[in-house]
Amino acid sequence: MKNIAFKISLSIIIVSLMITACKKHDYFVDGGLSGQSAAEKNMTVYDFLASRPTHDFDSLIKIINLTNSKALVNQSNITFYACPNSAVIKFQNRFNPDDRQKVRPLNKIGIDTLQKLLNRFIVTGKRISLEEAVFDGNKYYKDNQGDSLLINGISGLASPGSQVRIDADRMEYQHRKIPKIDTANFVSRIQTHNLITVNGTIHVLEPGANFAAGFKTKYIR
Repeated sequence: MKNIAFKISLSIIIVSLMITACKKHDYFVDGGLSGQSAAEKNMTVYDFLASRPTHDFDSLIKIINLTNSKALVNQSNITFYACPNSAVIKFQNRFNPDDRQKVRPLNKIGIDTLQKLLNRFIVTGKRISLEEAVFDGNKYYKDNQGDSLLINGISGLASPGSQVRIDADRMEYQHRKIPKIDTANFVSRIQTHNLITVNGTIHVLEPGANFAAGFKTKYIR
């Protein structure tokens, strides 16, 4: 009897661990499960990013302020692929030959360059959701300066038409290389999808992203 009770208890523990692991895996892959409040959904894109208690977008907000782009990111019906601080710091590092030097301050980088790169992460006139991206598969859009973006929606289902889910749905952002201006196509996965604001949808790029988005800078690191 004790052995039966022990086996049952062990089975319950194993199942619980599996469920917990699945939840953690989903959170990691999707990056999201944001659980936004109604108040957050009623914020503008700018106010939402500026109000994060973890200050994840302070560098991006500084770029928006330096380029006088608050009205741009707050215009109606946009999709914004938001770069976290780490992505902006990687861009700043590209102005120095090695990591021993301090990063280049944003106010010491040309406003035109900052504006050009900020435009790469904005699609106007369209709220692109994760669900729509997955339905479309691969679809081209134009960013705010007319460059080509390829948005790749990746289904977590086992196969087309299957009801078996083996992973979370996810999205990839790709800025297509511009000859003589960029070094390569820039690709980034999304760590948080479908953040809703009153004027647009935000998708947050992964920590390994770079605000340069393939743009050729003095030092490539």
